[in-house]
Amino acid sequence: MTETYFLGANTPEGFRSEYASLQSDPRIRRLLIVKGGSGCGKSTLMKTLAARAEEYGWGVERILCSSDPDSLDGVVIPELGLALVDGTAPHVVEPNLCGCGANYLNLGRYYREGELRPLLPAIRAAKAANAACYGPAYGCLRAAAALSRARRQLLGRDRIRAVTEEALEQLLDGKLPQGGTPGRERRLYLSGVTPKGLLSLSPGEGRVWAIQDGHGAGGGLLRTLADHWRAAGEDVILAMDPLDPDTVAGVLLPRRAMSWLRVHPAFPGPRQAMLRLDLDAALEEGLPDAAAAGMEELEAMEHRLLDEAVGWLRQAKAHHDLIEELYRPAVDFAGVTRETELLCRELFTES
Repeated sequence: MTETYFLGANTPEGFRSEYASLQSDPRIRRLLIVKGGSGCGKSTLMKTLAARAEEYGWGVERILCSSDPDSLDGVVIPELGLALVDGTAPHVVEPNLCGCGANYLNLGRYYREGELRPLLPAIRAAKAANAACYGPAYGCLRAAAALSRARRQLLGRDRIRAVTEEALEQLLDGKLPQGGTPGRERRLYLSGVTPKGLLSLSPGEGRVWAIQDGHGAGGGLLRTLADHWRAAGEDVILAMDPLDPDTVAGVLLPRRAMSWLRVHPAFPGPRQAMLRLDLDAALEEGLPDAAAAGMEELEAMEHRLLDEAVGWLRQAKAHHDLIEELYRPAVDFAGVTRETELLCRELFTES
């Protein structure tokens, strides 16, 4: 279904990665792990490869970088059983068995190291400034997550349980098939806390339920929904919540082109939503005035903290851009281009 997504997220716990799952993805028979530092052309190579694959008529999935959504951290071409991924920090990927379905593609060899040595103090300073921005960003996200938990406590467990049980019956709506071999499950992110703001990506074409869930109460509901469909034999994609990365924010059924997505007020909702379910209204109905006022104040504080986190990530990206500017003049881009063309020729003209 979805053709663009994240496999990593900035979360209250720090950076959370799902990149290792590429090596267990049954669709992927060959994984190329791209290595190399800043500014050496990793993202450009993957963008070129993705565009060339589409020229040949292959479907392409693009994996965006959560620290720079304009940059690619990976490309998957399911029909060829092929994936390329940026395997450098913070989403380090190493082959389980090198040469046996997974191997390296080293772009670091195109650095002219002699030209970089005089720049070492400036590069170190920019890297330290970049790294220093992530502590405050993640601190803001932790504080925002604590406020979200406090709002759920004001609602109460019994209220949440009653509302979500009723919502589950409405979402299943008698459509669940019976029996079958349990389906597979894979995880990704369709939303992210990024330097460009709080982003939401499309779940793809098909029937979409948008579940208004500003209180973060619907994670268990969607986890149960996914388990039901998996037990009935459907392959399931779980879109995880970057504000609570162990919690499900979306369920996608690729074969049926159906999806259910929780919508947080701070994130833009899916434009193609055909059906809507308002958990927030059901949870807030009959809430005492004092509790409602307290929740409104907590929510406003939470949104300010999310804005602060984005601001720190924006500063981190500015420092990262400087690092790339320092590196780029010392990169043999003609060599990177030749490497890219050879790779495209190998992958596509022989397929």
